Amino acid sequence: MNDEDRLERLPGWPTLLLAVACGFLLGAIVTVAAGALGEEPPPRVATRTVTVPPPVRTTGSTTIQTTEVPDLVGQPLDLALERIERASFEVDVVGGGVFGGVEEEYGEVVAQRPDGGEQLELRSTVQVVVARR
Repeated sequence: MNDEDRLERLPGWPTLLLAVACGFLLGAIVTVAAGALGEEPPPRVATRTVTVPPPVRTTGSTTIQTTEVPDLVGQPLDLALERIERASFEVDVVGGGVFGGVEEEYGEVVAQRPDGGEQLELRSTVQVVVARR
């Protein structure tokens, strides 16, 4: 075998560059996968749910149950809606952009009526004004 035959059998520059790029990419994938396997799960946090009975106000023969309106300003819309539901209120969502609607995960409460901390009769409506965040 002469020198010319050996040169024809060697790969060209494009082939060598492609092989090096593939090797680099494979090494990066292996490194990322090895790092992901070594991660520890996030620590668990203990939680406790406490149920507090709502205040009761009696006017003559009618009993009215009230509870405190949660402060919702600055919170994501989806979290605010959960808090309103847990407090046993109805909700009226206002605003949210050009067409008046916003998806829950993209909205933020910018105002509310009545304000947080006020006592309100159960099943009353809390109005929240939202903007896209």
